[in-house]
Amino acid sequence: MGRTRVHLALGALLALAGAALVSSSAPAAQAWPGELPALAASRQVKEPKIEFDPIPFGHDRKRQMAAYSKRHYGERTWRLTDPKAIVLHYTATDTYPPVFNTFASNAPNLGESPGVCAQFVVDKDGTIHQLTRLYVRCRHTVGLNHVALGIEMVQGATGTRHGAEQAILGRRGQARSAVRLVAWLKQRYGIDMKNVIGHAMANDSPLFKDREGWRNDHVDWRSTDVRQFRKRVAKLIRASRG
Repeated sequence: MGRTRVHLALGALLALAGAALVSSSAPAAQAWPGELPALAASRQVKEPKIEFDPIPFGHDRKRQMAAYSKRHYGERTWRLTDPKAIVLHYTATDTYPPVFNTFASNAPNLGESPGVCAQFVVDKDGTIHQLTRLYVRCRHTVGLNHVALGIEMVQGATGTRHGAEQAILGRRGQARSAVRLVAWLKQRYGIDMKNVIGHAMANDSPLFKDREGWRNDHVDWRSTDVRQFRKRVAKLIRASRG
């Protein structure tokens, strides 16, 4: 058996970031040069409104991501060339700016660089922030970063087993935006519904791979809550097909 590495909760990481970095505000992102091609399909879910709020991801961070990928996946690249999964997370914070600051800081996590990040963050009011280009690998889920897009949802920890997830699902604007985003990405890249998972489900994914023997210990988005989320995604996709 591979050795288990204990992973810090995002809430603990936020303390490392401080307030030195400030989130930016920019127009919605539609199509970026070099983006992965969309799958051709009729009557797809309409692309949601997305705010482009990029974190710094320059040469050094790309080099760090490529080295991380080589260690953990056996391939030296920072690119996400063929996303096959979507992983749901929540931030363990009550607002968006600390999340942006943590991801932008590129602070090492568990002695490794690059720092943690996710491609998307969905705020409580339903605003969807896109933090990297879709073809950039983000370090959000051990064992799946090479094949998965990460979506964080702003929500503090509640101290109960399903409290945070149910708070998100009960928050109309946030839940609707998250469902539409996942449905759009799922159709765009042909991702199987079974591969729309929560962070807590990652170790059991057939796509999981980690050459260093690392494992996840996160409890956000267990299977019970993910099943509810998937039902909403499926309903939206059916509705889009008329």
